[in-house]
This record gives sequence, C-alpha cells and structure tokens, in this order.
Amino acid sequence: MKKLIQSAFALSLTLFPLLGLTQTESVDDFLGLENEVLPDLEGPQRFTPTELHENADWKVNEKDVVIDFEPRKGQNYSIIPWRNIDPEGFLNIDYWLNDRKLKDSIPEWKVRLRNERHLNIVGKVMSCFGTCPAFRGTDKVNAQFLSRVAEGDEFRTEKDSYAWIYLVDGSLIRLGAESSVSFHEISFSDKEIFYLVRLNQGHVYWHHRPKDAHVVDTAPETDSIALPLQIRDANLQWYERKRFKSQNDLEHRAEVIDLNELAIQDQVKRLNELRSANNQVQIPTRIMMVAPNVTVKGVDVSFNLIHVPGEKSWFRKQSGGEFSIELRGYNVTQTEVQNPEVWNEVEPTGRMMSVSEPKGELDVAELLTKRITTIELAREIWMEKFSVAMLKVITDPKALALDFGYGHWKEAELAKRREFLSEYTRRVETTNLRSIENLLVRLEEAGEGPRKVLNPSLYEKALNHYLLGLKTRYTDKKMRVREMNELQYYVWLLRHGKT
Repeated sequence: MKKLIQSAFALSLTLFPLLGLTQTESVDDFLGLENEVLPDLEGPQRFTPTELHENADWKVNEKDVVIDFEPRKGQNYSIIPWRNIDPEGFLNIDYWLNDRKLKDSIPEWKVRLRNERHLNIVGKVMSCFGTCPAFRGTDKVNAQFLSRVAEGDEFRTEKDSYAWIYLVDGSLIRLGAESSVSFHEISFSDKEIFYLVRLNQGHVYWHHRPKDAHVVDTAPETDSIALPLQIRDANLQWYERKRFKSQNDLEHRAEVIDLNELAIQDQVKRLNELRSANNQVQIPTRIMMVAPNVTVKGVDVSFNLIHVPGEKSWFRKQSGGEFSIELRGYNVTQTEVQNPEVWNEVEPTGRMMSVSEPKGELDVAELLTKRITTIELAREIWMEKFSVAMLKVITDPKALALDFGYGHWKEAELAKRREFLSEYTRRVETTNLRSIENLLVRLEEAGEGPRKVLNPSLYEKALNHYLLGLKTRYTDKKMRVREMNELQYYVWLLRHGKT
C-alpha cells in the first residue's frame, strides 16, 4: 500500500504542470513531451521493435539492447494470456516487481515463453463420420472437415464414429470407433520428421506416405463409410462425371453393361501423377506411438495398433521400413519383432509378447484399410496444397519458423530427444500400469468400467456400411451422380460428404 501511495504522489507531480492546459490542445502536443525525455535514456534498454534504438540521439548502445525476435508464424508479439489472467494478481505491485526481476535476469525470456506456449499444427481432419470430439486442455470441440489438430490435443471418436486425419508430412492416421489418441509432439530436423503419439484406447491405423505407383484395383473401396470426401476432385464420382460428359450414349451403355470401371483407372492415373510430382521432396517420417503396455516405433512404416484398457494390445506391420517395439519394465526392454507381418499380442502387464492366435476381430479391423484409393488421392492433393512448400525449406530454420511456424532441431539434439522420450515414457507407463489396473477394478465394482474385451464395436458400423454398399453399388441412385452438373455435385457433397 505504501508503494501505491508513493506511485500516486509521483504521478501527481508529473501531471501537475498539465492542469493549466486547455482541453482543446491536441493529444499530439501532449505526447510530444516524450520526445524531450527519450534522448536522455542511457544504459541497457529492452525494446521489441528494432527501430526504437536506432536513433543516435537516444544514447542507447545497440550492444546493450535485447531485441525480441520476429515471432514464428502463428505467434503474436504479445504474450499476455488474457483469457487466464487473474485481475487481482495482474494489478499486484509486489507480484509485478518480482516478475520483472525474474525476467530481467533472463534476457531472452520473452522468446522462451512464447515458444513454450506455441502449439505446432500436427495435421487436419480429412473425414469424420459420427462424432469426433477434440480436447485442447479443458476446451472441447467436435472436430469436422478441415479442423486443425495441434500438439497436446486429444482426439476421440465416439460409438460408431470413425476419422481420418492428414498429418503435415503426408502421413495418415485412421481412428476406429471408441478410440482416443493424444498428439504429444512433432519435431523437424534436416533429415527426418518425428512424431510422438499416444494411443489411449481403441484402434489406430498409422499409414506412411508410399513413394511407388499405386496399382489399379477395381474392387470396391473398403472404408466406404468415410466416403464421399468433401475434397471434391478426390472422389470417384468426380471422375465418373468427367467420363460421362465425354462419352456418347453408345459408350455409356457399353460401360454399364460390361461393368467397366474406367473411372477408377482415371482416378488412379491422377493419383500417380500427383504422387510422382510430390516425390520431389522425400523426408523420412519417424513415429513413436505409445500405448499403456507397449511402444511401437518405425520409420516410413504402416501398421495397426489396438489397445483395450486394462487388457492386451495387438499390433501388426502392414508395409514400410524400420519397425520395432518396446515393452514395459524399468530395465531396457528394446524388442525386435521376429515376425511383424502377423498379428502379435502384448500381455496387459507389458512384460511379454507373443504371436496372436487367429481372431476375426483383428482381421476385420485391418480389412477396412485394404483399398482406400480415394483417401490416397486426397492425401496427394493436400500434400501438394499444404506440405510440399514446407518440406522444401525443412533445412532452413528461419524460413521454417517464419513461413510455417515450426521449430528446427539439429540431428544430434533430436536423437537425444528421442532417446530421452523412449526412456521416460517406458518408465512412466510402467508406473502407470498398476495405477490404471487399480482404477479399473474400482470402476468395475461401481459398474462404470470399460469393457476389457476385444469386441466388434471397433469396426461394426464401418463393416456393415461396406457390405451394404456391395449390394447397392450399381443402383440407379448411385449411377445418377454421374449426370449431375457442377452445382448439383457440390450440393450432393455437402449433403453426403463426411465432415
């Protein structure tokens, strides 16, 4: 209180000579007084814009000035968290003095704090069928088409809901029903892009971006519940319409009678053209996906991972390169998988792994991602639109930060970071397993615990949609889309596209 009185007294002395000013005097004349004071500033000064110390009359040595760096894309100069400010604390003079003293002891405090609060964008939602809540801290939104996913976000799918998420490097991730993943980290270096993701529960399919040409397969797409996409020129109907408009009546009838799928060939041709063009930038992607009882690691790899809370985990490598897992325990438990191309299971304790016995639930869950031509084409369209320009400057830290908002790691530093995360997550998850088991026991006693069995709810709705689509594939309702004009097709997408 004494300090507040002293401050008020000093302010009154400053304003006293101004009491005689008329109200008609301009604000510029009043502010002009600062020009008479600023040249007397001497010694270390801290400014945000560079221009504030460039006047030689101010007697400010440039070496004594701490310049705030230009923020990354997506950051502001201001770092005041207005949403979370406590008015009483914000106006407390003692708090301000202590805070000011701490900041003055760390010249680059503003850059550190801004970067700590900055959330890197991990990807965008390509498709959501059903309800897909996303959590950023305590904030919750229902994600839709083009919703952004950032570091720290937890992304869920509810009952009979499914989602495809496009990641900034071109990788894809699919969530089955009643699944949850947390995107903890994305890091860039000259030689790779690194993701740290946690599967909290359910089924996730991680799909790296292949570089080779896509093979034409005229069989129906398996994940039909995600179609049509709101990316209009990725859908098969787009190419059916183009072909329909270029054919005469005789060609129309011949294609229908012979059940030729020429539009699929056009779709795959476009996919391969884009993939070839996007291959000019090839940066390996390293994934560390953590589940409570196992960690799956890989480079440019596609795999399925399923975890049932309080129960086992199952994984299977589908394609790609380097692949390994890490079990639980306080000692080093790095484990090479003898046969990753078959389903393997990990015990609930995370201490043992074995080849899984045949389970229909596992095979059906994998079936849904067997043929996804439209999803692959949508990936390449977004790769060209969102990612290629960024990947071209991945070796330029300044351009990567200012143009795209991402930090840059040196290769040796990122390797140490991965090593730390591997050790840290293994120890933390080992400790958590016992706590989780105790919690699940109490929830079950209260009748609120999750089902500790592998059940068809992960894929049931999607499988039924696919099987029903086989029966109605050539109905008049499906064929009529080919005859739509541009406006009709756009309205059809808005109505039927998965948001």
